[in-house]
Amino acid sequence: MMRRLIIFIICMMGIASCKEAGDIQGTGTGNPLSECVLPSVMQAGEEALIQWNGFTQNSRLSLVSESGQEYEMSIKVVTESGVVCVVPIDVPAGFYTVTLDDNGRKELGRVEVIAADMPVIGLKIPSGAVLGEEFIIEGVGFEEGCTIILADADGNQYVVEANVVSAGISILLPEDVPSGDYVVYLQQGGARWMISSLFSVYAGGARALKRLDYLTPYTGEAMLRLSWEIDRAEPVTLTLTEYLVEGSEETLQTYDRYECDETGYFALTVDGFESSNDLGVTYIRDANGVVTSSDVLIYGNSKPTSFAWTYDAEGYLVDISSPSRSFRTLAYDRGNLTSFRNSGFSYDAPGLANHPSAPDVVWAYMSLMEQNDPFVYIPYLLGWYTKASVYLPTSMILPSPTGTGTVSHSLDYEFDESGYVVKMKWESSSIEFVFE
Repeated sequence: MMRRLIIFIICMMGIASCKEAGDIQGTGTGNPLSECVLPSVMQAGEEALIQWNGFTQNSRLSLVSESGQEYEMSIKVVTESGVVCVVPIDVPAGFYTVTLDDNGRKELGRVEVIAADMPVIGLKIPSGAVLGEEFIIEGVGFEEGCTIILADADGNQYVVEANVVSAGISILLPEDVPSGDYVVYLQQGGARWMISSLFSVYAGGARALKRLDYLTPYTGEAMLRLSWEIDRAEPVTLTLTEYLVEGSEETLQTYDRYECDETGYFALTVDGFESSNDLGVTYIRDANGVVTSSDVLIYGNSKPTSFAWTYDAEGYLVDISSPSRSFRTLAYDRGNLTSFRNSGFSYDAPGLANHPSAPDVVWAYMSLMEQNDPFVYIPYLLGWYTKASVYLPTSMILPSPTGTGTVSHSLDYEFDESGYVVKMKWESSSIEFVFE
């Protein structure tokens, strides 16, 4: 406030463009408003100085848009040299005509109005949300009574109430909001700010995986299909199968099978690949069903080895460790899984969001590539992990088949009507996701 007063005083002292008082008051033949000095830019919600000595205590100032929408400015100070007025905070950015009402209406000139400053710092909004599920928009500066507005491409708008919490605001999307993509606005203190240009709303209810199919060239015209098949009926079974595909014919080559007994112990009952190190495994899960540790009977050992599953502050799995060493380490960048064992993943398309309830495609790829230690992937297949990556990777960087360097593969996707990935493709290979 002190800064504004000082600026105001300096401006008052420096006025040199107005006419003599007698002419300004109408004693001359010129337009008495021709020497009114308007700022080139005003900001919504802030004070503005208009220099002229013809204002009175009865003067009213307004901003009129090109469409005729009018916004009255409140006048705080009137002096012989001008006025200090306040631009309403809800004035949209654009160009306006400044009008004076005082014994008639006169146009003072044109100004540009810029939007009010965004009041929230540290803003972090997810790429999408599921109907009926609560989510958090993080940031500091939200006020009680603020709302979120979802606007679709057809101009439809949906106002959603927000509850201020310690991390920001909590949002629960009502069921009457259609699935689709939206622009998101924050409405607060009479002003509106766009906080996301692409926000996806998905139908509620997570869908369970039924099968993962990895299809890749084999020899000649033949293809190899490697599949995880999940049967949740008692007893729960997970089967890793290999098929030779020649045209429309498929021939079973071999398979591994894990069966879960009534105590929760997964036993390797069929060892067709003869490559798995895990003869059996028991998982310990928390109240939300998330795995916190596992006891694994490793081939050649007489007793199980305990592995701790560690998550970061945001709930992403970052490490699986035995008492003697870290067994699997995972790295993330802004909620996206970028490194898993010897494979890397890049995320270069901010609009390519993963459905919040869909399984992580990186985990799907790794579960099919690594047959030695399936105990790492059984929780993924059954949905016993915390969070999937926010976005979908645009490429993966794998060790070169020559043994030297790496090879990068661009990734493409196919989606079903609910926004779930049903196929991830690269080169001549693909992974298909089949849901119950």
